[in-house]
Amino acid sequence: MQPGALAVGWEFRRRHAWPLLALGVYMIVLAAIKLLGLGPIESIAFVPPDGRAAALIAPVSWMFMYYLAVFSFGFSGDLAARQSIFPARMFTLPVRTETLVLGPMAHGTVAVATLVQAATMLARWPWGIETPFVWPALLAAVFLAWTQALTWMPYGLRGVRVIVTVLWLMSLDTVVLLAMHFKVSEPVMLAILLPQLPLAYLTACYAVARARRGDVPDWRPRAMRTAEVAETAPIGRAGFASPARAQLWFEWRRHGRTLPALVAILLPFELALLWIARGAWGLALEILLLTLFTPVLVAGFTATTVSKANPHARDSYAMSPFVATRPLPSADLIAAKLKMALLSTLATWLLVIVAIPVALKWSGILPMVMERMGRLAELVGTPRTIVVVLLLVLGMMASTWKQCVQGLYIGLSGREWITKAMLIVVLAFVIVSGPAVQYVVDHDSARAVLWNSLPAVFATLAACKLIAAALVAARLTRSGLLRDRTLVHGAALWTAAVFVLYGVLSWLVSGPLVPEFFLVLLAIVAVPLARISAAPLALAWNRHR
Repeated sequence: MQPGALAVGWEFRRRHAWPLLALGVYMIVLAAIKLLGLGPIESIAFVPPDGRAAALIAPVSWMFMYYLAVFSFGFSGDLAARQSIFPARMFTLPVRTETLVLGPMAHGTVAVATLVQAATMLARWPWGIETPFVWPALLAAVFLAWTQALTWMPYGLRGVRVIVTVLWLMSLDTVVLLAMHFKVSEPVMLAILLPQLPLAYLTACYAVARARRGDVPDWRPRAMRTAEVAETAPIGRAGFASPARAQLWFEWRRHGRTLPALVAILLPFELALLWIARGAWGLALEILLLTLFTPVLVAGFTATTVSKANPHARDSYAMSPFVATRPLPSADLIAAKLKMALLSTLATWLLVIVAIPVALKWSGILPMVMERMGRLAELVGTPRTIVVVLLLVLGMMASTWKQCVQGLYIGLSGREWITKAMLIVVLAFVIVSGPAVQYVVDHDSARAVLWNSLPAVFATLAACKLIAAALVAARLTRSGLLRDRTLVHGAALWTAAVFVLYGVLSWLVSGPLVPEFFLVLLAIVAVPLARISAAPLALAWNRHR
């Protein structure tokens, strides 16, 4: 590889190499656990019945989505914009355009191919799952390469980038699914996929070359361009009802459209699998659950950009002068981020709620789903069935918004070591939780101990949460970041949310097996409080450092 490409790729190695290393440690731990005596695996349709495949596939899927966003610069760019999302700060580097493209593309394709290949090898040995050996890793590399090429291309209309990328990748995915359906041999799959890499590289070079010389096409009619110029011309403070509304507009323009755009890219590929699942209810249910969890998982990635005060600068954790000197208190800046996250969540779930019924209808799965819903209604009653569906959707929406905002107090603190330490803790928890959950599933005594200790665990979590919230509220009062009236209103709103959730859970699962106090503790733990309340303190700390 050229020295310039190595220099360009240094940024990725410095910032993002450790998640791949952590996942490698996770796979080694899983292999060691298997080799140390968990016994042979009886595979059924390539999926072990004891669920160990999920412990392998889920972290790999999350890491693949993470690297898809990292190496295409999806965290720092506006996917709906007309201009390229390739960082403009890299255009001034003293390297050729081919070298500039080769750095992130080579590092990205090698990273995702290594990721998938390691998972494939682990699935074959020692887990004993029969999988293709080479082409899945090549498919991951091709998928990333085309994502980079198409998202780095400048377009003449807003939103065209998402449409073009989705259609092209969906076409590629359809060809692969058809090849798998007809059981095409691995050499033929390699012949289909291998030429895609140089084609994607040449397309990326063309895209970055255009973006580097500022060539952004404009496909809008002349009347639309004139209207936009008139709308965006400086009109003073009369353009917004308040500074808070202006800040909300600014946050939406920077980050609000990223989550809907990423989910729009992933939805067609996930829902296309429903055509394969016709007649197999178990597989169809897994695909639907994966689709519902996709916004939550993607929100965790996009939140890293939202929480960064200055994502385009070299020190992305530091507060930029543009934000630090804005004539708004820190609480209003946080409020704008919270509202932006809410609007982004609503836009994302509008896509999901519209796409799922359409995909169910076109794939022929809808009658099967309606039949299962009818059985559930006969078992628990129609009102409870409706409440269960609504609670599932609303819970996923709330979890998406929570993922977007719960890390603000970490990212806005301005201390890189705090952010990295928290990520290490989360990864360690994921690495430990997989084998731990499997151990509980495999042993009746462990399940009994866990069930009996759940009230004590949730009581401890609720107590820690309330104590932390009280400490944060006292600090907010002393600092003057929030008025006492605002704190009282926030506490009342949180209490009302807890009681509403408790009432729904009590009506839904009331019975002798689940005590009422446990439902109260569950509601207290589920509704966010302390971490969101700490966000103004973190921002003020960063703003005045």
